[in-house]
Amino acid sequence: MTQYLSDKLRILSLISIVFVLYIHSGFHADEIEGMVMNDRVQDFVSGMMGRCAVPLFYVISGYLFFLKVPEGMKSIYGKMRKRVGTLVVPYIIGCLFFVGFGVLMAVLPGVSKYMNSSVMPLFSKPIGEILRSIFYDAGNGSPCAFQLWFLRDLILIVATSPLWYLLLKHLRWILVVTCLGLTYLHIQFIPFFALFWFLFGGQLVQVKNKYGGASLTVFTIVVFLFLSVVQLFMPDMIDWELVKIPIIILGLISIWGIYDMVLGKDFKLSEHRWLATACQFTFFIYLFHEPTLNIVRKLIVVMLSKNELGYLTSYLLSPWIFTVCAVFAGLLFRRYLPRVYNVCTGGR
Repeated sequence: MTQYLSDKLRILSLISIVFVLYIHSGFHADEIEGMVMNDRVQDFVSGMMGRCAVPLFYVISGYLFFLKVPEGMKSIYGKMRKRVGTLVVPYIIGCLFFVGFGVLMAVLPGVSKYMNSSVMPLFSKPIGEILRSIFYDAGNGSPCAFQLWFLRDLILIVATSPLWYLLLKHLRWILVVTCLGLTYLHIQFIPFFALFWFLFGGQLVQVKNKYGGASLTVFTIVVFLFLSVVQLFMPDMIDWELVKIPIIILGLISIWGIYDMVLGKDFKLSEHRWLATACQFTFFIYLFHEPTLNIVRKLIVVMLSKNELGYLTSYLLSPWIFTVCAVFAGLLFRRYLPRVYNVCTGGR
């Protein structure tokens, strides 16, 4: 992999995590009831633009996982062992952090109002259900640390990766397309949506870079934005769920091309100190942005008051303010507790 591609994947990962923050910065319908502009902005940024974020993470993960397998299955087993430290351990820590932080917020006087819900009812359940809620499914399809569903599904895919490696090796695009069709069946306990994007990224390893350039980028941007706007204002026009994945693919092609158009082939991340630093903490931000992001967005509303401007300002600024705070927190964490930081983030 070239340095240019490495830089590109790191920057696109940072952009994706900002969109994830936007998804989780949105206010509930009862909080912005009657605020039409706020509702439209949230739907467009989080719903239309943000829907590309998680698929892009899976595509990158699949691409990197299958990129270098010189010894075939032996290389796959080696990557599986490595992912225990880079995925499983951070996942366990992230799940425990969410619950522990929630307990702390519940017992500290005057701060519970900055949380959307309390984790305390969890501890009235049997121990088996508590562990299941914390580490697998709290009853809504996600663990208590709901943002970590992505990592949970990625761990499940990696755990079964020898099967996907063999199938992808022999079936290639047939497997990817088959997995695409299976996403529409919504089979419980099998994350076909995540698997499709992961295998899509894995198959891209075999594809030579014959990107169409600026003309293709402009075309995909126009089509993606057109469909997004139509969906935003005419949500009942068709069953948009049926074309969700094709629209996301258009969005991913757009993002990929925009990077080349804006930054160019001569761009070097190492020459941009602050951007390079921020890119180092993408995984850290992802692991620990909930429920801490809640505090930032609700504090802004408290300062600006609960009106249309306050909610809109909080929504638009919270992801950026939180990113800056998280990067500085990560720098301090890594500097003063380097070993602990490496364990928490899997050495990233």
